[in-house]
Amino acid sequence: MGGSISGDGSTRNAAILIAHGIPAYRYGLALGLEKSEFAVQESAPADAPDTGEWDACLVEVSRSDATMLATLRATRRARVLIALLDEPDPEDYRAALRLGADGLVAQDAALDEIITVLRLALRGSVLLPLDVARSLSAGTTRPPTALNLTGVDRELLTRLAMGSPVADIAKSAGYSERQMYRLVREIYHRLGSRNRSEAIATATRWGLISGDESATAAGSEAAGRPPPRARCH
Repeated sequence: MGGSISGDGSTRNAAILIAHGIPAYRYGLALGLEKSEFAVQESAPADAPDTGEWDACLVEVSRSDATMLATLRATRRARVLIALLDEPDPEDYRAALRLGADGLVAQDAALDEIITVLRLALRGSVLLPLDVARSLSAGTTRPPTALNLTGVDRELLTRLAMGSPVADIAKSAGYSERQMYRLVREIYHRLGSRNRSEAIATATRWGLISGDESATAAGSEAAGRPPPRARCH
């Protein structure tokens, strides 16, 4: 794997694989990414699992066949998976998230939008269209009674929803980045979520985080006050 994501969040020279069935599409996207200082290789989707390891893989995902996304997630060849959706409606976003996508964007989106989604995913964040976010937040509005998230857990979720990198949260909470990643994964598991975007959508739907909590967290950060020290099990 390229391992080129620096401590300051720079994505320069990150190793990227484009796995798409149309060679002309791969070539055009590769040119655009290389101009933005990514190190790019192309492949057909079926060949992607055998091409090495990557910081990120942008993989074609169609409504009729999303199996390659699940295959790449299972093989762990890429640290981050970006789904290139051919029909980007809310249900397609939902399905790709369930299969393990870390970022999602329409195949025919502008290059700048694809690059933004890629960079955010490499930094642990996700960009969703408003209608998709609203769709993900629809449905059951009450959490399971056995969930038992603490106030600290909710504050961590709020900071994740605000886009704070895990490394920054760990530093302000007085923990190592590894410890904080473990705690965040535990929270994701308890929410039944695969990644940050699913966890935020679920927590918002269940009323575990709110606009008021986000404003409080933002005020604490602006004043330089770290959140309470989190429990690590």
